[in-house]
Amino acid sequence: MKILKYIFLLLILSAFAVVVFIATQNGKYTITRQKVIFAPKETLFGYINDYQNWENLNLLTGADTTATYNYSDNTAGTGAFMSWQKGDTDGTIKTIAAANDSISQLAKVNGLESDLKWFFKDTLGGTKVSVTIEGQLTFAEKAQALLNSEAINTTYSNSAAKGLENLNTYLVSDLKKFDIKVAQALVKKTGTFYLGHTATTLRKDISKTTQEYFKKLQGFSAKNKIVTTGEPFVLYKNYSHQRDTLTYTVCIPIKDELFTSPGSEFESGKLEAFNALKTTLTGDYSHLPKAWQAAQKHIAEKALPENTALPYVVNYAKNIKHTRRPSMWVTDVYVPVGPAITPTLPADSTAVAAPVLRVVSPATRPATTPPTGTTQKPKTTTAPAGTAPKPATTKPKTTPPATPAPKPATENRKTENPTEEF
Repeated sequence: MKILKYIFLLLILSAFAVVVFIATQNGKYTITRQKVIFAPKETLFGYINDYQNWENLNLLTGADTTATYNYSDNTAGTGAFMSWQKGDTDGTIKTIAAANDSISQLAKVNGLESDLKWFFKDTLGGTKVSVTIEGQLTFAEKAQALLNSEAINTTYSNSAAKGLENLNTYLVSDLKKFDIKVAQALVKKTGTFYLGHTATTLRKDISKTTQEYFKKLQGFSAKNKIVTTGEPFVLYKNYSHQRDTLTYTVCIPIKDELFTSPGSEFESGKLEAFNALKTTLTGDYSHLPKAWQAAQKHIAEKALPENTALPYVVNYAKNIKHTRRPSMWVTDVYVPVGPAITPTLPADSTAVAAPVLRVVSPATRPATTPPTGTTQKPKTTTAPAGTAPKPATTKPKTTPPATPAPKPATENRKTENPTEEF
């Protein structure tokens, strides 16, 4: 019996020793995986930074379509978070920091925390994406690691690799989809007041700069309660098809005219209406050069008089604010054609009536010399409503400006496409 007691005690001590040994093992793990993806760095960064896209990644949730997701009001940037529930598994992930080339996140799956770090680096023709997952193993995972250390590494490694592969498959295939349509008839690009920022960059850096300042302009307008009237656009006042360096203004359309102080980061102005050839790109901005080429080809084939003295406009009608899928972005390129449009006031505007009165008023001067004629004229000036026909009969010169004035306005409205407004 004593031997059995000793054996039993020895087993207990051995089990206790094993438990202590496992518990005292360093359970920290670090898994890093890298992949070169042939997509712009800003596109990849924006995609990972927005949790609404993580349903396509399946990095932490696996390929289970039954998982349910919940998001913070702001799904991108520092402080954004996402939670999910999948059977007995639940988890959350929150963005701790987000720069232009890196993202730090804190994930918690079934109560266990892990750190995720993303790094984006430009490479020839693409972007090298690195993801590192760091965390602590549970007691059961430590015990499993003693028996098969590769099993644990394989699980997390496969998870990271699968996420990168999904990112590559989804984005690269999505980026390749695009469509370009050139309008067969000229359109009238409507004018607008705008708030903008002027920059000079290489042609290849325009997309990056515009996206950066679109956010700044939208934040500035929201902070100062400036009413915007449409989607952002880029204004080229001196566009050149040959130069690699271009100066342009990143703009958002605003309702009312605004005056900014000298030296301000932002400027205000007004885009006047002009006739243009409209080319629409549906797809990623990397295909914009093809849209420009299609427009130039159409102009050459139709012998259209391109007016380089007028502004060129690129309107981001459907952008990353509406969807993270580049294949669904809609961008309109307006190339000015023909002479500038002379601004005309609406026929019912009070500003139109003023020139008519100025034409009539000089005609009353000769009437001041014969005293007899002046006694009847004041009656016409004191009752404008009743005397409107009289100046037209006494001075036929006043009728031509009044009658043709509405005609240009109606003709302009006929050519104006309501969909062209911001």
